[in-house]
Amino acid sequence: MTLYYPDVSNNNWGSTQAAIGFLEQLVPQGFSAVCHKVSQGSGYRDPYWPAVRDWCAANDLLCIGYHYVDTSNPASQAQCWNANGGGKFAMLDVEDGSGDINNYWAVVNAFNAAGIQIVLSYLPHWYWQNIGSPDLTGVPGLVSSAYPGGNGYASSLYVNGGGDDGSGWNGYGGATPVAWQFTDRANIAGINVDCNAFKGTAAELAALFTGGTVVAPQPTDPTLAVAQDNQVQLRGPGLAGWPQLGGHTVVDALAAIGQKLGIEGFAPPEGN
Repeated sequence: MTLYYPDVSNNNWGSTQAAIGFLEQLVPQGFSAVCHKVSQGSGYRDPYWPAVRDWCAANDLLCIGYHYVDTSNPASQAQCWNANGGGKFAMLDVEDGSGDINNYWAVVNAFNAAGIQIVLSYLPHWYWQNIGSPDLTGVPGLVSSAYPGGNGYASSLYVNGGGDDGSGWNGYGGATPVAWQFTDRANIAGINVDCNAFKGTAAELAALFTGGTVVAPQPTDPTLAVAQDNQVQLRGPGLAGWPQLGGHTVVDALAAIGQKLGIEGFAPPEGN
């Protein structure tokens, strides 16, 4: 079973009414939960979080808050979370501006010391590479991201991106994702938002959000994850080419460079 839940923040709303209107559409449209921003760094508190948190509690919608990590004082970041009523369980959002893996663990430890358990860690493959491909063993609840492209209904985008065999489930850094953010353009309640997939039951998703033990999905063949990661490295996210190479694969890019430099033997395949 694959469940879906959106990832949203103040960037998606113009009013509290808009946020609540979105939440009201989730269960009718088949979504199982929501992830919403609580805080960022040491000073920013998402103004919509309290209303979202309270609505979800009153309407039995599973909800997890997230904190965008920066390089400010880790203890102050935990205080910022608590000041906005983030709760006892959190997801850390680790991407541009979040520092290295040592900073990540410093923030984890600061949150733990403040009575907050980190249950999810959005630390995508691209950012993991940017910070030197560190060991992710022990990272709680790794959440990956890989966007195959397109926009539309979440379930269709997931299937088009490979579904349960998609690249977002590939392990990296010694960890296997427990959830995959597979798009930033899922059409939900009339707006395009980030959306995540989770392999498991509603009870298992609830356990994940509240510190329970959930086993990450594992490939049936232990060499499969390595082979899939090699595919991504060569062919790009979603196997659609690398954006920084103009949409080309690594092989295509090397061929183009060789042709440009006039290196003997570098030519497009016959018939192209």
